[in-house]
Amino acid sequence: MSNPVPQSLLSLAQEMDHTGQQLLLRWEPEQARRFGALVQCLQGLAEQSGAEPLLRANAELATQLRGWARRRRSSEDVLQLRQQLSLVTQLASLPLPEQSGGSATPLRQSHRLFLLAPGQSLPGGVQEQLACFGYVLDVFDSLPALQQALQQHEPGALIIHHAFDGSEPPLPQLRLPCPLLFTSQRRDFAARLQAVRAGGQGFVGWPLSVRELLEALARPASTDPRNPLRVLLVEDMSSLAGLYAAVLNRHGIMTEEVNRPSETLEAIERFHPDLILMDMHMPECNGQELARIIRQQQLMDGIPILFLTMEKRQDVQLDALSLGVDGYLTKPVSSEELVVTVSTRASRYRKLRSYIATDSLTGLLNHSHLFARLEHEFARAQRERKPLSMVMLDLDHFKRINDSYGHQAGDEVLVSLSRFLQERLRRSDVLGRYGGEEFAIALPGMTTEQAVRLLDELREAFARLEHASPRGRFRQTFSAGVCSNEGVWDVVALVQRADSMLYRAKEAGRNGVLGWTAELAGGE
Repeated sequence: MSNPVPQSLLSLAQEMDHTGQQLLLRWEPEQARRFGALVQCLQGLAEQSGAEPLLRANAELATQLRGWARRRRSSEDVLQLRQQLSLVTQLASLPLPEQSGGSATPLRQSHRLFLLAPGQSLPGGVQEQLACFGYVLDVFDSLPALQQALQQHEPGALIIHHAFDGSEPPLPQLRLPCPLLFTSQRRDFAARLQAVRAGGQGFVGWPLSVRELLEALARPASTDPRNPLRVLLVEDMSSLAGLYAAVLNRHGIMTEEVNRPSETLEAIERFHPDLILMDMHMPECNGQELARIIRQQQLMDGIPILFLTMEKRQDVQLDALSLGVDGYLTKPVSSEELVVTVSTRASRYRKLRSYIATDSLTGLLNHSHLFARLEHEFARAQRERKPLSMVMLDLDHFKRINDSYGHQAGDEVLVSLSRFLQERLRRSDVLGRYGGEEFAIALPGMTTEQAVRLLDELREAFARLEHASPRGRFRQTFSAGVCSNEGVWDVVALVQRADSMLYRAKEAGRNGVLGWTAELAGGE
Protein backbone atom coordinates (compact mmCIF):
# COMPACT_ATOMS: atom_id res chain seq x y z
CA MET A 1 0.00 0.00 0.00
CA SER A 2 1.30 3.48 -0.89
CA ASN A 3 0.61 6.97 0.33
CA PRO A 4 -0.15 9.66 -2.26
CA VAL A 5 2.68 12.09 -2.89
CA PRO A 6 2.29 15.37 -0.97
CA GLN A 7 1.49 18.19 -3.38
CA SER A 8 4.21 20.34 -1.79
CA LEU A 9 6.90 17.81 -2.80
CA LEU A 10 5.60 17.56 -6.35
CA SER A 11 5.24 21.33 -6.84
CA LEU A 12 8.71 22.01 -5.46
CA ALA A 13 10.27 19.29 -7.62
CA GLN A 14 8.58 20.74 -10.70
CA GLU A 15 9.98 24.17 -9.90
CA MET A 16 13.40 22.59 -9.37
CA ASP A 17 13.16 20.88 -12.73
CA HIS A 18 12.26 24.13 -14.49
CA THR A 19 15.07 26.08 -12.79
CA GLY A 20 17.58 23.27 -13.28
CA GLN A 21 16.86 22.96 -16.99
CA GLN A 22 17.47 26.70 -17.38
CA LEU A 23 20.74 26.32 -15.48
CA LEU A 24 21.86 23.48 -17.72
CA LEU A 25 21.31 25.63 -20.77
CA ARG A 26 23.18 28.61 -19.33
CA TRP A 27 25.17 28.73 -16.11
CA GLU A 28 24.45 31.84 -14.05
CA PRO A 29 25.60 32.22 -10.41
CA GLU A 30 22.29 33.77 -9.35
CA GLN A 31 20.29 30.96 -10.95
CA ALA A 32 22.65 28.44 -9.36
CA ARG A 33 22.02 29.90 -5.89
CA ARG A 34 18.29 29.72 -6.46
CA PHE A 35 18.55 26.12 -7.63
CA GLY A 36 20.63 25.25 -4.56
CA ALA A 37 17.99 26.77 -2.29
CA LEU A 38 15.28 24.68 -3.99
CA VAL A 39 17.36 21.52 -3.50
CA GLN A 40 17.74 22.27 0.22
CA CYS A 41 14.05 23.05 0.59
CA LEU A 42 13.11 19.76 -1.09
CA GLN A 43 15.49 17.93 1.24
CA GLY A 44 13.63 19.30 4.26
CA LEU A 45 10.21 18.35 2.90
CA ALA A 46 11.44 14.89 1.91
CA GLU A 47 12.74 14.34 5.46
CA GLN A 48 9.34 15.30 6.89
CA SER A 49 7.62 12.85 4.50
CA GLY A 50 10.06 10.00 5.20
CA ALA A 51 10.81 9.58 1.48
CA GLU A 52 14.17 7.77 1.74
CA PRO A 53 14.83 7.17 -2.00
CA LEU A 54 14.05 10.81 -2.72
CA LEU A 55 16.32 11.90 0.15
CA ARG A 56 19.24 9.92 -1.27
CA ALA A 57 18.68 11.05 -4.85
CA ASN A 58 18.31 14.68 -3.82
CA ALA A 59 21.47 14.53 -1.67
CA GLU A 60 23.38 13.15 -4.67
CA LEU A 61 21.99 15.97 -6.81
CA ALA A 62 23.27 18.51 -4.27
CA THR A 63 26.72 16.86 -4.32
CA GLN A 64 26.86 16.95 -8.12
CA LEU A 65 25.79 20.58 -8.13
CA ARG A 66 28.56 21.58 -5.70
CA GLY A 67 31.15 19.74 -7.78
CA TRP A 68 29.85 21.28 -10.98
CA ALA A 69 30.19 24.77 -9.51
CA ARG A 70 33.83 24.24 -8.48
CA ARG A 71 35.29 22.89 -11.73
CA ARG A 72 35.04 23.41 -15.45
CA ARG A 73 31.86 21.81 -16.68
CA SER A 74 32.14 19.07 -19.30
CA SER A 75 29.42 17.57 -21.48
CA GLU A 76 29.56 14.45 -19.28
CA ASP A 77 28.92 16.58 -16.17
CA VAL A 78 25.91 18.16 -17.86
CA LEU A 79 24.53 14.75 -18.80
CA GLN A 80 24.97 13.36 -15.26
CA LEU A 81 23.33 16.38 -13.67
CA ARG A 82 20.43 16.23 -16.13
CA GLN A 83 19.89 12.53 -15.40
CA GLN A 84 20.00 13.09 -11.64
CA LEU A 85 17.58 16.00 -11.89
CA SER A 86 15.21 13.81 -13.88
CA LEU A 87 15.47 11.07 -11.24
CA VAL A 88 14.65 13.48 -8.40
CA THR A 89 11.64 14.89 -10.24
CA GLN A 90 10.39 11.39 -11.02
CA LEU A 91 10.78 10.20 -7.43
CA ALA A 92 8.95 13.27 -6.12
CA SER A 93 5.95 12.43 -8.30
CA LEU A 94 5.71 8.78 -7.17
CA PRO A 95 3.47 7.64 -4.28
CA LEU A 96 5.30 7.43 -0.97
CA PRO A 97 5.80 3.87 0.36
CA GLU A 98 4.01 2.80 3.52
CA GLN A 99 6.37 3.18 6.46
CA SER A 100 7.30 0.04 8.38
CA GLY A 101 6.29 -0.49 11.98
CA GLY A 102 2.72 -1.71 11.93
CA SER A 103 -0.08 0.71 11.09
CA ALA A 104 -0.04 2.77 7.95
CA THR A 105 0.98 6.40 8.06
CA PRO A 106 -2.09 8.68 8.00
CA LEU A 107 -2.76 10.11 4.57
CA ARG A 108 -2.76 13.83 4.02
CA GLN A 109 -5.55 14.69 1.59
CA SER A 110 -5.98 18.44 1.51
CA HIS A 111 -9.31 18.21 -0.36
CA ARG A 112 -10.84 15.52 1.86
CA LEU A 113 -12.89 16.91 4.75
CA PHE A 114 -14.33 15.15 7.81
CA LEU A 115 -17.50 16.44 9.50
CA LEU A 116 -18.63 15.19 12.93
CA ALA A 117 -22.29 16.14 13.35
CA PRO A 118 -24.18 13.70 15.65
CA GLY A 119 -27.94 13.89 15.20
CA GLN A 120 -27.72 16.62 12.55
CA SER A 121 -28.92 16.54 8.96
CA LEU A 122 -26.55 18.00 6.42
CA PRO A 123 -28.20 20.67 4.24
CA GLY A 124 -29.06 19.34 0.80
CA GLY A 125 -26.56 19.91 -1.96
CA VAL A 126 -23.61 20.81 0.27
CA GLN A 127 -21.56 17.73 -0.62
CA GLU A 128 -22.33 18.13 -4.31
CA GLN A 129 -21.37 21.80 -4.29
CA LEU A 130 -18.12 21.05 -2.47
CA ALA A 131 -17.38 18.40 -5.07
CA CYS A 132 -17.44 21.12 -7.75
CA PHE A 133 -14.42 22.67 -6.01
CA GLY A 134 -12.67 19.32 -5.73
CA TYR A 135 -13.58 18.65 -2.06
CA VAL A 136 -14.94 15.37 -0.69
CA LEU A 137 -16.92 15.66 2.56
CA ASP A 138 -17.22 12.56 4.77
CA VAL A 139 -19.91 12.90 7.48
CA PHE A 140 -19.74 10.99 10.79
CA ASP A 141 -22.57 10.56 13.29
CA SER A 142 -20.43 9.41 16.23
CA LEU A 143 -17.01 10.10 17.73
CA PRO A 144 -15.86 6.42 17.58
CA ALA A 145 -16.59 6.29 13.86
CA LEU A 146 -14.61 9.49 13.35
CA GLN A 147 -11.67 8.23 15.41
CA GLN A 148 -11.56 5.02 13.41
CA ALA A 149 -11.46 6.99 10.15
CA LEU A 150 -8.70 9.26 11.51
CA GLN A 151 -6.52 6.19 12.10
CA GLN A 152 -6.59 5.45 8.39
CA HIS A 153 -6.74 8.88 6.79
CA GLU A 154 -5.54 12.40 7.54
CA PRO A 155 -8.11 14.84 6.14
CA GLY A 156 -7.39 18.36 4.98
CA ALA A 157 -9.61 19.62 7.82
CA LEU A 158 -11.93 18.33 10.55
CA ILE A 159 -15.22 20.15 11.18
CA ILE A 160 -17.14 19.47 14.43
CA HIS A 161 -20.72 20.51 15.07
CA HIS A 162 -21.43 21.56 18.68
CA ALA A 163 -24.32 23.32 20.42
CA PHE A 164 -22.13 25.20 22.96
CA ASP A 165 -25.10 25.34 25.35
CA GLY A 166 -24.27 22.61 27.88
CA SER A 167 -26.61 20.05 26.31
CA GLU A 168 -23.80 18.07 24.69
CA PRO A 169 -20.77 16.23 26.18
CA PRO A 170 -17.57 18.23 26.62
CA LEU A 171 -15.67 18.91 23.44
CA PRO A 172 -13.37 16.01 22.54
CA GLN A 173 -9.65 16.52 23.00
CA LEU A 174 -8.18 15.40 19.69
CA ARG A 175 -4.54 15.45 18.64
CA LEU A 176 -4.81 16.44 15.01
CA PRO A 177 -2.24 17.14 12.31
CA CYS A 178 -4.90 19.04 10.31
CA PRO A 179 -6.90 22.26 10.91
CA LEU A 180 -9.89 21.97 13.30
CA LEU A 181 -13.04 24.00 12.64
CA PHE A 182 -16.25 24.23 14.65
CA THR A 183 -19.77 24.82 13.37
CA SER A 184 -22.78 25.82 15.46
CA GLN A 185 -26.13 27.60 15.43
CA ARG A 186 -24.64 29.87 18.11
CA ARG A 187 -22.16 32.47 16.95
CA ASP A 188 -21.73 34.56 20.09
CA PHE A 189 -18.51 35.30 21.95
CA ALA A 190 -18.99 32.56 24.57
CA ALA A 191 -19.36 29.88 21.88
CA ARG A 192 -16.32 31.13 19.99
CA LEU A 193 -14.29 31.18 23.21
CA GLN A 194 -15.15 27.54 23.92
CA ALA A 195 -14.17 26.64 20.34
CA VAL A 196 -10.81 28.43 20.66
CA ARG A 197 -10.08 26.71 23.98
CA ALA A 198 -10.78 23.36 22.32
CA GLY A 199 -8.16 24.11 19.68
CA GLY A 200 -10.49 25.43 16.97
CA GLN A 201 -8.79 27.39 14.19
CA GLY A 202 -12.00 28.39 12.47
CA PHE A 203 -15.69 28.88 13.17
CA VAL A 204 -18.64 28.66 10.73
CA GLY A 205 -22.38 28.84 11.15
CA TRP A 206 -24.88 26.00 10.92
CA PRO A 207 -26.52 25.04 8.57
CA LEU A 208 -23.29 24.90 6.61
CA SER A 209 -22.82 27.47 3.88
CA VAL A 210 -20.44 26.31 1.17
CA ARG A 211 -19.07 29.81 0.64
CA GLU A 212 -18.47 30.40 4.36
CA LEU A 213 -16.85 26.99 4.72
CA LEU A 214 -14.50 27.59 1.77
CA GLU A 215 -13.45 30.91 3.28
CA ALA A 216 -12.78 29.28 6.66
CA LEU A 217 -10.79 26.48 5.06
CA ALA A 218 -8.50 29.06 3.52
CA ARG A 219 -7.74 30.67 6.89
CA PRO A 220 -6.32 28.08 9.31
CA ALA A 221 -3.18 27.14 7.39
CA SER A 222 -0.65 29.96 7.52
CA THR A 223 0.71 28.84 4.18
CA ASP A 224 -0.44 26.86 1.20
CA PRO A 225 1.81 23.77 0.98
CA ARG A 226 1.93 24.31 -2.77
CA ASN A 227 3.22 27.84 -2.18
CA PRO A 228 5.80 27.84 0.64
CA LEU A 229 6.82 31.03 2.43
CA ARG A 230 9.53 32.98 0.62
CA VAL A 231 12.38 34.74 2.40
CA LEU A 232 15.01 36.94 0.77
CA LEU A 233 18.28 36.79 2.70
CA VAL A 234 20.64 39.75 2.19
CA GLU A 235 24.01 38.87 3.73
CA ASP A 236 27.45 39.71 2.34
CA MET A 237 29.11 36.71 4.04
CA SER A 238 28.13 33.84 1.74
CA SER A 239 29.10 31.16 4.28
CA LEU A 240 26.81 32.66 6.94
CA ALA A 241 24.06 33.23 4.38
CA GLY A 242 24.30 29.59 3.35
CA LEU A 243 23.98 28.48 6.96
CA TYR A 244 20.83 30.53 7.59
CA ALA A 245 19.34 29.53 4.23
CA ALA A 246 19.95 25.84 4.93
CA VAL A 247 18.09 26.09 8.25
CA LEU A 248 15.10 27.85 6.69
CA ASN A 249 14.97 25.57 3.64
CA ARG A 250 15.02 22.49 5.87
CA HIS A 251 11.81 23.78 7.46
CA GLY A 252 10.08 24.27 4.11
CA ILE A 253 10.75 28.03 3.86
CA MET A 254 12.05 28.83 0.39
CA THR A 255 15.06 31.10 0.77
CA GLU A 256 16.99 33.08 -1.83
CA GLU A 257 20.38 34.55 -1.01
CA VAL A 258 21.70 37.94 -2.12
CA ASN A 259 25.31 38.75 -1.27
CA ARG A 260 25.39 42.27 -2.72
CA PRO A 261 22.90 44.93 -1.55
CA SER A 262 22.78 46.43 -5.05
CA GLU A 263 21.06 43.25 -6.28
CA THR A 264 18.28 43.43 -3.68
CA LEU A 265 15.62 45.40 -5.59
CA GLU A 266 15.87 43.17 -8.63
CA ALA A 267 15.69 40.08 -6.41
CA ILE A 268 12.57 41.39 -4.64
CA GLU A 269 10.85 42.06 -7.96
CA ARG A 270 11.70 38.59 -9.26
CA PHE A 271 11.32 36.48 -6.11
CA HIS A 272 8.33 38.21 -4.43
CA PRO A 273 9.46 37.50 -0.84
CA ASP A 274 7.15 37.42 2.17
CA LEU A 275 9.99 38.72 4.34
CA ILE A 276 13.47 40.23 3.93
CA LEU A 277 16.15 39.09 6.35
CA MET A 278 19.23 41.30 6.09
CA ASP A 279 22.54 41.94 7.77
CA MET A 280 22.75 45.37 9.37
CA HIS A 281 26.43 45.93 8.51
CA MET A 282 27.57 45.33 4.92
CA PRO A 283 30.48 46.85 2.97
CA GLU A 284 28.53 48.17 -0.05
CA CYS A 285 25.92 49.91 2.07
CA ASN A 286 24.53 49.31 5.55
CA GLY A 287 21.18 47.78 6.36
CA GLN A 288 19.57 51.06 7.35
CA GLU A 289 20.41 52.62 3.99
CA LEU A 290 19.12 49.57 2.13
CA ALA A 291 15.91 49.63 4.21
CA ARG A 292 15.36 53.27 3.19
CA ILE A 293 15.77 52.35 -0.48
CA ILE A 294 13.30 49.46 -0.18
CA ARG A 295 10.73 51.56 1.64
CA GLN A 296 10.84 54.14 -1.19
CA GLN A 297 9.44 51.54 -3.62
CA GLN A 298 5.65 51.59 -3.55
CA LEU A 299 5.14 47.87 -4.21
CA MET A 300 7.83 46.88 -1.68
CA ASP A 301 6.91 49.24 1.13
CA GLY A 302 4.99 46.73 3.25
CA ILE A 303 7.34 43.74 3.08
CA PRO A 304 8.59 42.93 6.61
CA ILE A 305 12.30 43.54 7.18
CA LEU A 306 14.22 41.82 9.96
CA PHE A 307 17.80 42.81 10.78
CA LEU A 308 20.48 40.28 11.63
CA THR A 309 22.95 42.12 13.84
CA MET A 310 25.23 42.03 16.84
CA GLU A 311 24.20 45.62 17.59
CA LYS A 312 22.62 45.92 21.04
CA ARG A 313 22.55 49.69 21.53
CA GLN A 314 18.96 50.84 21.99
CA ASP A 315 19.41 54.17 20.16
CA VAL A 316 20.63 52.39 17.02
CA GLN A 317 17.78 49.89 17.13
CA LEU A 318 15.20 52.66 17.62
CA ASP A 319 16.61 54.57 14.63
CA ALA A 320 16.17 51.48 12.47
CA LEU A 321 12.65 50.83 13.75
CA SER A 322 11.69 54.39 12.76
CA LEU A 323 12.55 53.45 9.16
CA GLY A 324 9.87 50.76 9.15
CA VAL A 325 12.13 47.85 10.06
CA ASP A 326 10.05 45.19 11.81
CA GLY A 327 12.52 43.78 14.28
CA TYR A 328 15.92 42.33 15.14
CA LEU A 329 17.53 38.95 15.46
CA THR A 330 20.72 39.24 17.49
CA LYS A 331 23.67 37.16 16.31
CA PRO A 332 24.36 34.41 17.08
CA VAL A 333 20.74 33.36 16.53
CA SER A 334 19.54 29.85 17.29
CA SER A 335 17.88 27.77 14.58
CA GLU A 336 14.62 27.62 16.55
CA GLU A 337 14.44 31.38 17.03
CA LEU A 338 15.29 31.98 13.37
CA VAL A 339 12.59 29.65 12.06
CA VAL A 340 9.83 30.71 14.49
CA THR A 341 10.45 34.46 14.08
CA VAL A 342 10.76 34.36 10.30
CA SER A 343 7.80 32.04 9.70
CA THR A 344 5.50 33.97 12.06
CA ARG A 345 6.28 37.38 10.56
CA ALA A 346 6.19 36.12 6.98
CA SER A 347 2.88 34.27 7.47
CA ARG A 348 1.30 37.32 9.06
CA TYR A 349 2.41 39.55 6.20
CA ARG A 350 1.10 37.13 3.59
CA LYS A 351 -2.27 37.00 5.33
CA LEU A 352 -2.55 40.79 5.74
CA ARG A 353 -1.45 41.31 2.15
CA SER A 354 -4.20 38.98 0.95
CA TYR A 355 -6.83 40.92 2.92
CA ILE A 356 -5.69 44.24 1.46
CA ALA A 357 -5.13 43.09 -2.11
CA THR A 358 -8.10 40.80 -2.62
CA ASP A 359 -11.80 41.13 -3.22
CA SER A 360 -13.75 40.23 -0.07
CA LEU A 361 -16.22 37.93 -1.85
CA THR A 362 -14.08 35.98 -4.30
CA GLY A 363 -10.62 36.19 -2.73
CA LEU A 364 -9.17 37.27 -6.08
CA LEU A 365 -7.11 40.41 -6.65
CA ASN A 366 -9.24 43.53 -6.37
CA HIS A 367 -9.33 46.14 -9.13
CA SER A 368 -6.45 48.36 -7.98
CA HIS A 369 -4.05 45.53 -7.12
CA LEU A 370 -5.03 43.72 -10.30
CA PHE A 371 -3.91 46.69 -12.39
CA ALA A 372 -0.62 46.91 -10.48
CA ARG A 373 0.10 43.25 -11.28
CA LEU A 374 -0.94 43.73 -14.90
CA GLU A 375 1.47 46.67 -15.22
CA HIS A 376 4.25 44.53 -13.78
CA GLU A 377 3.57 41.55 -16.07
CA PHE A 378 3.19 43.77 -19.13
CA ALA A 379 6.50 45.54 -18.45
CA ARG A 380 8.26 42.22 -17.91
CA ALA A 381 6.84 40.72 -21.11
CA GLN A 382 7.96 43.76 -23.09
CA ARG A 383 11.40 43.70 -21.49
CA GLU A 384 11.92 39.98 -22.10
CA ARG A 385 10.17 40.10 -25.50
CA LYS A 386 7.79 37.31 -24.54
CA PRO A 387 4.08 36.93 -25.28
CA LEU A 388 1.45 37.89 -22.73
CA SER A 389 -2.24 37.22 -23.26
CA MET A 390 -5.02 39.22 -21.63
CA VAL A 391 -8.46 37.74 -20.98
CA MET A 392 -11.63 39.58 -20.07
CA LEU A 393 -14.29 37.15 -18.86
CA ASP A 394 -17.95 37.80 -18.01
CA LEU A 395 -20.72 35.56 -16.67
CA ASP A 396 -23.62 35.28 -19.12
CA HIS A 397 -27.03 36.69 -18.12
CA PHE A 398 -25.89 37.14 -14.54
CA LYS A 399 -28.84 39.38 -13.67
CA ARG A 400 -31.18 36.47 -14.43
CA ILE A 401 -29.45 34.39 -11.73
CA ASN A 402 -30.05 37.07 -9.11
CA ASP A 403 -33.65 37.53 -10.25
CA SER A 404 -34.47 33.82 -10.53
CA TYR A 405 -32.48 32.28 -7.69
CA GLY A 406 -31.61 35.16 -5.38
CA HIS A 407 -28.52 37.27 -4.75
CA GLN A 408 -26.97 34.65 -2.49
CA ALA A 409 -27.03 32.18 -5.38
CA GLY A 410 -25.38 34.85 -7.52
CA ASP A 411 -22.63 35.25 -4.94
CA GLU A 412 -22.15 31.48 -4.85
CA VAL A 413 -21.65 31.44 -8.62
CA LEU A 414 -19.04 34.20 -8.38
CA VAL A 415 -17.17 32.28 -5.69
CA SER A 416 -17.55 29.04 -7.64
CA LEU A 417 -16.05 30.57 -10.79
CA SER A 418 -13.23 32.14 -8.77
CA ARG A 419 -12.29 28.87 -7.11
CA PHE A 420 -12.64 27.01 -10.41
CA LEU A 421 -10.23 29.38 -12.17
CA GLN A 422 -7.75 29.28 -9.27
CA GLU A 423 -7.65 25.50 -9.45
CA ARG A 424 -7.30 25.34 -13.23
CA LEU A 425 -4.86 28.17 -13.91
CA ARG A 426 -1.12 28.28 -13.23
CA ARG A 427 0.37 29.95 -10.17
CA SER A 428 2.16 32.39 -12.49
CA ASP A 429 -1.11 33.59 -14.02
CA VAL A 430 -2.72 36.79 -12.75
CA LEU A 431 -6.39 36.52 -11.83
CA GLY A 432 -8.62 39.28 -10.50
CA ARG A 433 -12.17 40.50 -10.19
CA TYR A 434 -12.46 43.42 -12.57
CA GLY A 435 -15.87 44.45 -11.31
CA GLY A 436 -19.35 42.94 -10.83
CA GLU A 437 -19.45 39.63 -12.69
CA GLU A 438 -16.43 40.47 -14.87
CA PHE A 439 -12.98 38.95 -14.33
CA ALA A 440 -9.55 39.67 -15.80
CA ILE A 441 -6.76 37.15 -16.39
CA ALA A 442 -3.18 37.68 -17.56
CA LEU A 443 -1.43 34.62 -19.01
CA PRO A 444 2.36 35.16 -19.23
CA GLY A 445 4.10 33.30 -22.04
CA MET A 446 0.87 32.51 -23.93
CA THR A 447 -0.03 33.63 -27.43
CA THR A 448 -3.59 34.57 -28.36
CA GLU A 449 -4.16 31.18 -29.99
CA GLN A 450 -2.93 29.26 -26.92
CA ALA A 451 -5.02 31.38 -24.58
CA VAL A 452 -8.16 30.91 -26.69
CA ARG A 453 -7.73 27.12 -26.59
CA LEU A 454 -7.24 27.19 -22.81
CA LEU A 455 -10.24 29.43 -22.16
CA ASP A 456 -12.42 27.32 -24.42
CA GLU A 457 -11.55 24.23 -22.38
CA LEU A 458 -12.31 26.09 -19.14
CA ARG A 459 -15.59 27.39 -20.57
CA GLU A 460 -16.78 23.89 -21.46
CA ALA A 461 -15.77 22.47 -18.07
CA PHE A 462 -17.39 25.26 -16.07
CA ALA A 463 -20.63 24.93 -18.04
CA ARG A 464 -20.91 21.34 -16.76
CA LEU A 465 -20.85 22.39 -13.09
CA GLU A 466 -24.22 22.40 -11.32
CA HIS A 467 -25.04 25.14 -8.83
CA ALA A 468 -27.59 24.75 -6.03
CA SER A 469 -29.95 27.25 -4.42
CA PRO A 470 -33.13 27.09 -2.29
CA ARG A 471 -35.07 27.82 -5.48
CA GLY A 472 -33.55 24.99 -7.50
CA ARG A 473 -30.42 23.85 -9.29
CA PHE A 474 -28.98 25.45 -12.40
CA ARG A 475 -25.93 25.68 -14.64
CA GLN A 476 -24.04 28.77 -15.71
CA THR A 477 -21.82 29.80 -18.62
CA PHE A 478 -19.36 32.59 -19.36
CA SER A 479 -17.98 34.45 -22.37
CA ALA A 480 -14.42 35.66 -22.84
CA GLY A 481 -12.35 37.93 -25.05
CA VAL A 482 -8.62 37.41 -25.58
CA CYS A 483 -5.74 39.42 -27.01
CA SER A 484 -1.94 39.39 -26.73
CA ASN A 485 0.58 42.16 -26.12
CA GLU A 486 1.79 42.10 -29.72
CA GLY A 487 1.47 45.61 -31.14
CA VAL A 488 0.00 46.98 -27.89
CA TRP A 489 1.62 50.00 -26.23
CA ASP A 490 0.29 49.83 -22.67
CA VAL A 491 -1.92 47.89 -20.25
CA VAL A 492 -4.95 50.11 -20.84
CA ALA A 493 -4.88 49.32 -24.56
CA LEU A 494 -4.39 45.63 -23.76
CA VAL A 495 -7.48 45.55 -21.55
CA GLN A 496 -9.50 47.53 -24.10
CA ARG A 497 -8.69 45.06 -26.88
CA ALA A 498 -9.63 42.06 -24.74
CA ASP A 499 -12.79 43.83 -23.65
CA SER A 500 -13.78 44.55 -27.25
CA MET A 501 -13.42 40.84 -28.04
CA LEU A 502 -15.55 39.99 -24.99
CA TYR A 503 -18.24 42.34 -26.30
CA ARG A 504 -18.15 40.61 -29.69
CA ALA A 505 -18.34 37.15 -28.06
CA LYS A 506 -21.49 38.24 -26.25
CA GLU A 507 -22.94 39.68 -29.44
CA ALA A 508 -22.31 36.33 -31.14
CA GLY A 509 -24.61 34.56 -28.70
CA ARG A 510 -22.55 34.24 -25.48
CA ASN A 511 -20.98 31.06 -24.06
CA GLY A 512 -17.98 31.52 -26.33
CA VAL A 513 -14.36 32.70 -26.50
CA LEU A 514 -13.08 35.12 -29.13
CA GLY A 515 -9.45 36.08 -29.81
CA TRP A 516 -8.34 39.45 -31.17
CA THR A 517 -7.44 39.83 -34.83
CA ALA A 518 -7.06 43.00 -36.86
CA GLU A 519 -9.87 41.82 -39.14
CA LEU A 520 -12.30 41.32 -36.27
CA ALA A 521 -11.30 44.67 -34.78
CA GLY A 522 -12.01 46.43 -38.03
CA GLY A 523 -8.38 47.01 -38.97
CA GLU A 524 -7.45 48.66 -35.68
